[in-house]
This record gives sequence, C-alpha cells and structure tokens, in this order.
Amino acid sequence: MAKRRGFNLRVFVSLFMTFSFLVITVSGIILYIAPPGRIAHWSYWSLLWLTKTEWQAVHTIFTFISVIAAVLHIIYNWKPLISYLKTTIAGIPKVRGELIYATLFSLILFVGTLKSFPPFSWIMDFGEVITDSWSNEKNEPPIPHAERLTISELALETKFSTTELIKRLQNKGYDVKDSLQTLEEIAVKYNVVPSEIYNKIFTGNINSKNNFNNSASNKYVQGSGYGRKNISEIFEENNLTWTEGIKKLKSKNIIVTGNDRLKNIATQNNVLPIDIINAIVE
Repeated sequence: MAKRRGFNLRVFVSLFMTFSFLVITVSGIILYIAPPGRIAHWSYWSLLWLTKTEWQAVHTIFTFISVIAAVLHIIYNWKPLISYLKTTIAGIPKVRGELIYATLFSLILFVGTLKSFPPFSWIMDFGEVITDSWSNEKNEPPIPHAERLTISELALETKFSTTELIKRLQNKGYDVKDSLQTLEEIAVKYNVVPSEIYNKIFTGNINSKNNFNNSASNKYVQGSGYGRKNISEIFEENNLTWTEGIKKLKSKNIIVTGNDRLKNIATQNNVLPIDIINAIVE
C-alpha cells in the first residue's frame, strides 16, 4: 500500500498562483469593460452573477494574496533562484542586448501610459468607450451616487421635505423610520435596486432628474464622468456657442486648440477639469 503523501505547501503555493492569475485576469477584463460606479451601484449592474463591487473585491483580494504567495514562492525556491541569478550574472555579456531591450521596452510602456501616447491611449480610450456605452436614460442616477444619500440628504437635494419622503416610502411598503438611512441600505433590506425605490418615490421615471436641484454645481460633480466629454458638449449643455465658450475660457487663461476631451484640456493647461467648468458656468 502506497504511503500517503503529506501536504506540500510548495505545490499548494504554485497551484494557487496559477489559479490566482486566472481570477485576476478575468476580473481585470470585467472591470475594464464595467460601467462607471454611478451606474453600476444605482442599478446593481452584474456580470457572471457578481456586481461591480464584488468583482473589485475579488480582484483586490486575489491580487493582495498573490503578492504574499509570490513571496512564499521565492522563499521555497530560494536556492534554485540564487543559482539561476549566479548563472545569469556570469552570462550577462551574452544577454546584455536582451536586458537593454527589455529595460527600454518597460520604460516605453511606463512613460507611454503616463503620457497617453498612442497606442497606449487607444487602449484606455477604447475602455472608456465601452464604459460610456452602458449609460442610458434608464440607468443613469439623478445625481452621481444618489444611492448613498440619506433620506435627509435626499430631501435637501429635492423639492420634498424629509417627512414627506418618509411618508412616500412607507406608502410604497418600505418601513423607514430613520431619516439617516440611505437609499442603498433600504434597497439591501428589501432586496431591490436603489433606482426602483427612487422610481416609486417620485414620478415613476427612474431618471426623473427634475426632482433635483439642477444647478451647474450639481450637474458637474465628481463621478459624473464629465471629464470624458468633449469641450463642445460642455458648451452646448450651458447654452454657449463655440466662440462664446472659447472666449470665456481664454479670459481665464485656459487655451483650447481643438474639440478635445475636458480632462485632456485640463492637463494641457495645468488645471483641474472643475476649474474649466467653473470658468464656463460662472
């Protein structure tokens, strides 16, 4: 009878790193094409039965544990690794060209990504195109991350009082007694999506933004994705012609050379996207 082999931690670590690589790859691809958080959290978007938040958690945890596994892998293979390094160092003259090219290639990737040079910018832009494609009138929240608003905050953002909102919720079957509860907490309690609750509270249209105070400062807030819009879109949303918009920006020393994305123009002028917005709407 064969003797039962004991648990081999080295084999376990190697297998885990393989499985982890697959999970990180899949989760990374899914997060690359996932909708923005404002849409994903408002409608509880999911893919392969997991929400964006769950995919982010999976990706983060597996990446974190993989780093620990990689350290253990180095420890358990220390002698072969040292032997390999000695051999490599001894043969550096033979691999000098490969080492130089590998180093240069890594630097090109790093700098090209930071500076948004093609084709690296194409990859990021393609991801943003896919991300933006999820947006439509039905799944856009009235304001970014509206699910995080408490009943009291929701009252401040709308034309309704806290008492009236609580009454509306109770009439729709949601037992809400605390005005500090968020739409998300209520949604979790009743196993529905935040947009459904909003739909029932207000006009029957989950994207009924007329209930909200739609000042310029509320239209362009962090997380709304306005940085990806072309400057002409921002002008149009604020009832400005191209000439009028350019003139306003020029008065604030913000130079626009073409119909580029707002975030790119901000980078070129060494300002923040919100600085450009403020220059336009004031």
